Amino acid sequence: MSGPDPRHALAGGRFDGAKRVTDDGPTYNPNTDTYVGTFEVASASLAVTEALATVRHCDPTELEPLYRSVDPDALDRLVAGGTEQLRVAMQIDGFEVVVTGDRRVEITPPE
Repeated sequence: MSGPDPRHALAGGRFDGAKRVTDDGPTYNPNTDTYVGTFEVASASLAVTEALATVRHCDPTELEPLYRSVDPDALDRLVAGGTEQLRVAMQIDGFEVVVTGDRRVEITPPE
């Protein structure tokens, strides 16, 4: 992909609608074709849902339930108890989503 797809690209490359994702992220990186940001909420699963909904320009309730791709409780426990080296990767609706122990969400759009 040679840039953000308008179906899931964000104005200015920011997740403007992700209320619980910090203001300094996520942003679009054209070199890696990935949206990257950090989150402050205790729930990694909630951060993933909100960030993905923002990339998709939809309400979180319009997404396929997260539990069909990953166990949300297990994801939350892993991130809450993990080290900064933790890296959990999953496929959600064609997007590759990575959550790291340092509270980052990375979303790569489908090809």
